[in-house]
Parts: sequence; structure tokens; C-alpha cells
Amino acid sequence: MAVRQLIHWLAAVAAIALTSCVYPFEPEIETTDSRIVVEGSISVGGTSTFKFARVIPFTASDKDVSQLTRELQVTGYIEGEDGTRVESYQGGWDDRGADYETKSYGGYSPQARYQLFFDTYLLNPGQRYRAHFEETYTQAVYETDWIEVCPAPVIDDLSYILNHERSELNVALSMHSATDSHFRWFYEETWEYHSDLQASHYLEPGAMFDPFTGEYQPMDALFKYPSGQNKYNCWNTFRSPEIKIFSTSDQAENRFTDLEFHRVASSNQKLQVLYKLTVYLEAISENAYLYWKNIEDNTNNQGTLFSPVPSQMAGNVHCLSDPGAEVIGYVSAAQTATAYMYYDDWKEKFYNGPGVDWANITIEEFTDYNEFASWYSRGYLPYTVIPADMSESGQTTFQWAKARCVDCTLAGGTKVKPKDWPNNHR
Repeated sequence: MAVRQLIHWLAAVAAIALTSCVYPFEPEIETTDSRIVVEGSISVGGTSTFKFARVIPFTASDKDVSQLTRELQVTGYIEGEDGTRVESYQGGWDDRGADYETKSYGGYSPQARYQLFFDTYLLNPGQRYRAHFEETYTQAVYETDWIEVCPAPVIDDLSYILNHERSELNVALSMHSATDSHFRWFYEETWEYHSDLQASHYLEPGAMFDPFTGEYQPMDALFKYPSGQNKYNCWNTFRSPEIKIFSTSDQAENRFTDLEFHRVASSNQKLQVLYKLTVYLEAISENAYLYWKNIEDNTNNQGTLFSPVPSQMAGNVHCLSDPGAEVIGYVSAAQTATAYMYYDDWKEKFYNGPGVDWANITIEEFTDYNEFASWYSRGYLPYTVIPADMSESGQTTFQWAKARCVDCTLAGGTKVKPKDWPNNHR
């Protein structure tokens, strides 16, 4: 294999690596074809999600990259041997993919991914299935092999240990399986956090039409938050972009006890109030495990000119419209085991992240409501109002602070509280 080809293959492998690094499926290979990468699995008893990305040439311009990615639109269906057919019910761009850096040789390239969803809750796990995809722009047709459904393993326990020496919350998993020895897992985190200050009032920027001048005049109104409502408490979520694998094939039993697999630093804002970790665990076939293990080994071995030349294993997705075209990815079918755990800092007091740093919080006071627009334009929002009979000036006094101190949504979260959240915060 020529050195130039080797470099490009290493870049592709790095992009889809299943290691502790975040490498979503957007490899960059110098090529002029329209190959795609397929990521996903048939989740029997749940929702099946598939993501697709275009193989981007190194020589592509920014304009070409945008065109190649945005022209990737896919439809599809999942079929069973008994004739069962489930059509995709939603398609669109997963723009969160642009937040991740896609590793490639010599640089990073942000990509977006096209995704499809399938309602596979009612599929019968006792038969084989295959997935069928059609690309709208190139009219390429892709299909997987027939796939056996792996039964769900059993999650015996999911718990955490507070590691004071390393200042980490360590999550441990205990599991077993009666039939399989190869597994893959991913996780989802949800957490509650709060802003530095709990504001009592909020600003409603607006304008009022003046019929005499025919113009809109600024009219910023200040309102008191209804009881329990503010932008003090927020919630955020993160779904792991990588999938990890492990095996019990070298053990006497298909079992792990207290397998440590996830860590959260005690200074991480995720632990500030209440943190939830949900784990999704699936069994995979021998061939699927070997495919992902091969990618993992190739990725871990890269980095020097003396590294072994990566071996290439074919996945189980094929291009029917062009049998010679390569498709990157391996699709599995499985029932998923799910478990979750909560960490409550009110009970544990383990979080040691930044508290309210009053030395760096500036609260501005003024008495003229005409200054609202001025302070708003400087990045301030209302904190509280001191009534005239309690103010040193004898006038109603407005206290404002930097927006980030009173609006928790500015840290990336939302006011949408998860339905199953176990406290009464709003």
C-alpha cells in the first residue's frame, strides 16, 4: 500500500474509532466516489436510529464539503423474514455532529450527519431482519445482510463510588448474559444545575406603537417571576457519540462485577445538583465484535511509521446499485438492556466546582427605569428590586447583574424539566 494511501486509511480509521476519544463516523479519504458511512443498529423493542455521513475527500473545498454533506439524504425501511416492514418515520440533520471534532490526518473537520428513525418496538425478536436504505441524491441503494437478533443481557447493578483521592465519581456496572460473550454500550447523561443568582424579576423587552409619530417607541417592562418560576434551575443532557465494546470470552462466565466504565470529575457542573446516568447495553455477534475490535486495534496502533499496516474488514452493509462500492459500518440487531442511577449532591456533598464568586459578580444599582435599555445592551439582566421603603435612597432601586449570573440557559441548558425528574424544582 502506498504511503499516501496508508495515511488516508489511517485518517478514516481514526474517524470511526471506538475508544475513549470522541470520533464520530465521518472519515476523510481522498477519493472521488460517493461512499457513505452507516452507524446504527436495529433495536428490537425500542427505537432504531441510523446516522449517515459522506466520505469527504481531502482535496474538497469548504463549498464542496458543504454540498457533499447536505446532499446526503436517505430514506429506508427495516424488513423481517416474515415480510414485516417498518418504514423510517423521520429524517433530518443531526447538527449536533458539528459540535464534535472529527479527527483526520493533519487537522479536524466538523461534519453533520443525516439520521433516520424507525419504530421497532413491536418487532418479533425470534426472526432475522435486514435494513434497506436509498440515497436520494445519488439514487444509490444499500442493504445489510440478514441479521440475527441478540437477546438482551442482564444488568445486575449500576452504582457509583465517590473516589476522594482522584476527586471523581466512578460508575460501576455489574452484568451477565446466558447466551452471549460480546457486548457494546453507550450512555446518556442528564443533569440539573443552577445559575449564580436567583433573580426575582425578569425583563420583557418590547416596543409600543406611537400613532402620533407612526413609529415604535422602546418600552421595556419589568415583571416579577411567578412563584417558583425563574431562570435559576436548568437541565441539560448529553448522549455519548462513541460506542464502546467489551467481551467476556476469556472468562469462565459471561459476567462482570463492578466493572468501572465511566467517570465524572467532582468539579464538573453535572454534579452540582442532581445527575442521572442511563446506560444502554446490547449483546453483539462474533462478527460484529471482530469488526469493531479490528477498528479499535488499528486506531490504537497508528501514530508512527513503524506501526503495523491496518487490516481492513468488510462490514455487513452493501451497495446494491454498485456492488464494487465500499460502505463503512456494521449494523447489528439486538434487544437492549437499560439501567440508570442518580447522584444527589444535596445528600453526598461531593461537588467541589466553582461556587458563587462574589468577588467577580458585579451588581449595578439604579433608580431610573429609563436605564433598562442601556444596561440590557451591556449584557445585564434584572436581579432584584428593592422597594422604596427599604432602599437607602428612598426610591425604588433596581439591581441588575451580568446575564450569565441570573440566566441558567446561557450555560447551554434549558428550562424543560425531564418528565421523570425526582425533585420539585422548576
